[in-house]
Amino acid sequence: MKKVISIALVALMIFALATASFSAAESPTPEGKYKITVSTEGSGTATSSAISVAEDGTVTLTATEGDGYFTKWIITGSYTGVSGDEYSPEFTIKPNGDITAIASFSVEKDYLTIFIETAGDGSVTANPNPAKIKKGSGDTVTLTATEKDAPFTGWALACEYEIVEGSLTSKTLVIKPLTDVHATAYFGQAVPASASGTNNGSTSPQTGDYTFAMIALMLMAMGLGVFAVKKIKE
Repeated sequence: MKKVISIALVALMIFALATASFSAAESPTPEGKYKITVSTEGSGTATSSAISVAEDGTVTLTATEGDGYFTKWIITGSYTGVSGDEYSPEFTIKPNGDITAIASFSVEKDYLTIFIETAGDGSVTANPNPAKIKKGSGDTVTLTATEKDAPFTGWALACEYEIVEGSLTSKTLVIKPLTDVHATAYFGQAVPASASGTNNGSTSPQTGDYTFAMIALMLMAMGLGVFAVKKIKE
């Protein structure tokens, strides 16, 4: 009987450990808060109402114009809009994870500016260079991604635009911008669904390899529990 009770206790301990570990893997941060980081592109300033926010909390992003006018928020991370939108100087959101928000300002009010960057091992160029075109001219911009040690996977464009040639997975993409452009070329990694700042708040938590390990531990604990119950009935 003592042996059977010991087996049952071990099963319960394994199940408790698995549940605790699984819960820890689901937690976004040890403190249960999300980090808020803000910066700017162009002439202006950006602030947030808090540097971190608890789950289900909200934060207000505020952009203040300098010599250039505010064009939009470029937000990396999962969030849900509460009031305003990415084109509003004051935008309130409910983060679903850590958030990086860039307030984009046009360098010159009569021009649209194209900001370019890379994610991964590669490079990107824009033509014309300097990357700016006269507002309302209908001129196009050619974006070119050049691979190094990682394959090109796609573009993330934070702007309003029309595609003239190519697609978001073409190394060479020609667009007609309608607003300032923030273009990111991705190499060796998937383009995040929230890279352009659009998000419906339905992003699922990512647990990585913990999920499979925790499920295995839970099944093991359940099996030991069933075995213990059978022994007790005998």
